[in-house]
Amino acid sequence: MNKALWGWLIATGLLLARIAYLELQEGRIDVVDGAAEVMSLVLLTGGLLAGLLGITGMLGMLGWVPRPGKK
Repeated sequence: MNKALWGWLIATGLLLARIAYLELQEGRIDVVDGAAEVMSLVLLTGGLLAGLLGITGMLGMLGWVPRPGKK
C-alpha cells in the first residue's frame, strides 16, 4: 500500500471516531434500551483502531518501525 492509502485509512478512522463522539456528546441518540450507546461505542472504538492501524502501517512502510533480525 502507498502513503495515500494509509493516510486515507487514518482519516477515515478519525472521522468515524469523531462522528460517534459527537453523537454521544450532544445527546442526539435517544437511549431506549442502551443499544444506541453500544453502537456509538463500537463506532468510536472501530474508528480509533482503524486510525491506529493506519499509523502503524505508515510507520512500517516508511521504515521507522525496526524489524526483527535486521541490525
